[in-house]
Amino acid sequence: MQSDFDWMVPIEVMLGSLKHGEVQACSISNVPDKLREANQDAYKPKHISIGPLHRGATRHLQIMEEPKWHYMRQFLERQATKPEQNRKSEIRLRECGFDILKLDQVICASYGGSNNKIIEEIESHEISKIMIVDGCFLLELLIRLGDYMENQSTTSYKSDPILKTEEKVLSVLNDIAMLENQIPFIVLKKLYRKVFPDGIEIKDDHRVANIVRKAFGYPTTGSSGGAHILHLMHLSTVEQNQQHEGKKAKLELLCCATKLRASGVTIRAKLNSTNQNQHKFVDIFDFGINYSDSGKLEIPPLHVKETTEVKWRNLIAWEQSKIWIRCQYTSYALFFNGLICCGHDIELLMEKGVIVNELNKSNEDLLAMFRTISNGAEHMDLSYSEICARLNVYDYKGMKVNKLVQKLPIKTWHQCFAEEEVRVCGWAGASPGVKRDAGEFEPERTFKLLSRYQVSNQLSRTHVPTPLIEALEANLKGDQQGQEEAMVETGIIDIQYDMARNIRYYSIFNPNSMNTRTLTHESL
Repeated sequence: MQSDFDWMVPIEVMLGSLKHGEVQACSISNVPDKLREANQDAYKPKHISIGPLHRGATRHLQIMEEPKWHYMRQFLERQATKPEQNRKSEIRLRECGFDILKLDQVICASYGGSNNKIIEEIESHEISKIMIVDGCFLLELLIRLGDYMENQSTTSYKSDPILKTEEKVLSVLNDIAMLENQIPFIVLKKLYRKVFPDGIEIKDDHRVANIVRKAFGYPTTGSSGGAHILHLMHLSTVEQNQQHEGKKAKLELLCCATKLRASGVTIRAKLNSTNQNQHKFVDIFDFGINYSDSGKLEIPPLHVKETTEVKWRNLIAWEQSKIWIRCQYTSYALFFNGLICCGHDIELLMEKGVIVNELNKSNEDLLAMFRTISNGAEHMDLSYSEICARLNVYDYKGMKVNKLVQKLPIKTWHQCFAEEEVRVCGWAGASPGVKRDAGEFEPERTFKLLSRYQVSNQLSRTHVPTPLIEALEANLKGDQQGQEEAMVETGIIDIQYDMARNIRYYSIFNPNSMNTRTLTHESL
């Protein structure tokens, strides 16, 4: 009769995992197609597969199975904290096998949901073997990474198959941050406790969590490790001890960086950001965006590194996989999506130090990342809702810009278009997402470009008042803050130089003008 109820085993497994304090059911799942279609490679490991989902998927992943066994042996042979706790690696291995095999149902529950079929097709002993080999390898790797980061020297790792080059290290850091490339955190804790026994209960043992934090540059704390390493990254960077509301994901910021500056908003990189002076392998996001009533928008520098896009996309995928997780990475991505609509915005934000392009990506590649990073997301939180609402109606010198712009079909010098989509920059008042032909020049708001002597585009000469001339010259002197303040005072939104022709272009916002002029100033 027992066989008649075999079909209920998966249900019992899932229900049992709900009561387990160290496990989360369905915590390791396939990334939905709508999230992954913008960059498939961000979710597939290149060098190291962890767990059953990508095991042996490519020839290179198969080749890298051998180094795992070497790492595993070296982990099992490590010296314990106390000499009396040292045992032969064979004994430790058997104890690991005994403990991990007992976690069979817990492990299956972790890979529940969309991945149940994969787990059901693998025999329980094979699953346990994968957990032991990959878990011991991962622990040894994390310990070495922490030492590598602390000593900042590759001398002792010249013969290491993974740590011998920075390129390989960065690639492996990407691999172990992928949602589909995880194993349950309880597996790591069980294995670690067999090599380094401790009398405390497993739920209070935070040693493995702190090893992970050290390897990725997060501060060590006395908290648990969550469901897996990616979850721990989220716990280490997103505030958890407060009530947070969620809502359907949407683009909240309706003005790109160039438009905000044209409206009089001063964009600056935030000083004393938590992600400054990071190790080159550390990639931590600072969500502390501030906006003041005086029109100053301060954004912590976003350092674009080799690991930035992969980590960001997979943390968003993790947020989207659970209804109870605070979706701050998603909201952060949507904020930048609204802030950046074309290459002009990329250049402006790099000039201001908001984007630090450490990878030397092209502007086109950066634009593609920011414009697609939140594609497919369904949930977000309220992290930047208030800031976006205030920016959308910024009061420039007593006038509500958005209300004025809705009435003016005037062309601007700034073209906001991507390959297939134009946002916010159609006829004044157009809503986001309006489809237009790529390259179509989009009218947006009223500008007046003034200069001293020379006029281009066959427009008549324009007399510029002496005070404005003096202000134009004054803003070229002094520090960056002084220049920005002078530009805001005079309504100057942009200064460009044509070095070959020795001409300076001043862009001045004039809310009372009903036409667009392009004038230049010959440098003296």
